Amino acid sequence: MLLVYAAAEDKAYSVELNSFDKNPKFDDDTKWIDWGDLRMKKVSRNKFTLTGSFDVNMNMGDEQRLSLQVFNYDDNTNEKGSLVMNVNKPFCQFVNEDEDTYPYMQKASDLPDQGNCPFPKGHYTINSYELETTFLPDNAPKGDYLIELNALDKDIPVTGVVASVTLT
Repeated sequence: MLLVYAAAEDKAYSVELNSFDKNPKFDDDTKWIDWGDLRMKKVSRNKFTLTGSFDVNMNMGDEQRLSLQVFNYDDNTNEKGSLVMNVNKPFCQFVNEDEDTYPYMQKASDLPDQGNCPFPKGHYTINSYELETTFLPDNAPKGDYLIELNALDKDIPVTGVVASVTLT
């Protein structure tokens, strides 16, 4: 599940998606999640859609965690800079407390309703979910950022996705 967002049309900046991939740090991450053909596509200025299918291969409960981290990023050297945002919560808490993304993504998919724990294993499809970045402040510093969403098991990262974006 990707919880990356794209800014609303009235923001004072433009969001460019540079890359969206499974996190290369994990060799055998399909034990947990097979990211399948999940992809992000730009549809207009500051609007992106998330589309595709993926498999959750194990039930995900609060023994697992989701970590969303945003780093300053040097796109030329592919080096992470300082951490500028960090959310790390038990998996079910992360999903069940989310009011900005999951409820809307769920409507554009066959993802289970919020409130279930554990999150059931299964094959899921997201159909052109329009991403939001309403969490970004209007005065967000312009520059390159690396966004990592990782699942952890017993506090050890096991799978994830990364996106590189530029705010201009």
